Amino acid sequence: MTLEKIADHPDFVIENLNNTLAAYATLMIKLEADIALIVKEKQSLLDSIMQYIYEIHEHIGKIDRNSTVTIHEKPIKMLKIDLPNWEEQEDLYDIRLKDLLESITNEALSKLEQNETIEELIGKRVTTKNLYNEVVGISQIGVKLYKVEEEKVYQITWDEVAKNSGGEGFLSAFVVLSSLLSYMRRDENDLWGEYESGKVLVMDNPFAQTNAAHLLKPLMDMANKRNTQLICLSGLNGESIYNRFNNIYVLNLITSRLNEGTKYLKSDHIRGEEAPRELVGVQILTEEIDQMTLF
Repeated sequence: MTLEKIADHPDFVIENLNNTLAAYATLMIKLEADIALIVKEKQSLLDSIMQYIYEIHEHIGKIDRNSTVTIHEKPIKMLKIDLPNWEEQEDLYDIRLKDLLESITNEALSKLEQNETIEELIGKRVTTKNLYNEVVGISQIGVKLYKVEEEKVYQITWDEVAKNSGGEGFLSAFVVLSSLLSYMRRDENDLWGEYESGKVLVMDNPFAQTNAAHLLKPLMDMANKRNTQLICLSGLNGESIYNRFNNIYVLNLITSRLNEGTKYLKSDHIRGEEAPRELVGVQILTEEIDQMTLF
């Protein structure tokens, strides 16, 4: 019944109007409750994302642990990662995260209004890298390493690493790689020490440019400290290389007398223990991939 039809009945008009106002009041209460719930969930989402970004920040700061070796009789921290002070910048990070979430929300609503999906938008903008970069800023992280020369060693920035010679650049890349491996394999539940789990790196001709003793020593010291066994295939020799390994084998291709056209590898143990304590057969699957670069 509309107000127009009951215009001649004042009592009905008042009753209908009161019912309508009561319905709107009930609806307003429901909408206020929905808005409060949305605000609460939005804040909960902001807190969860901020906590996630904080944990990323903390873990980045752990990558350079245990990277100190002795060079020229001095302890040198080969990798140093400088992070912005979280406590000092926390208010700014909170504002940036709110702006980011608002931007994503508006863009998502616009797509939904046009009957478009938002999966690609979320997948592109809500990533670990993008969240940290938008809130903290990857460019704010300082990465410093050391350039090792025969007579001296001095600190350089990550941008300067790419300008190093082949051997010096390889040493810096190895420091970063071993630090990342150590971080990934570290047991955070180990409360009583800095146990380094065993790791094995197989490298193809790493000494093409890194055969100087002053570069090999910190490289091997870093590997030992990180409990990393190096298996290096190389055609180079010389005491600067040989002196860094406990065991050295020479591999020779031998033509099979039984299967024509087939060759097999025969190893001769030329340095180290007379016989290995244990031989374990392994099968290695190889594939061709694009060359990766750290610079």
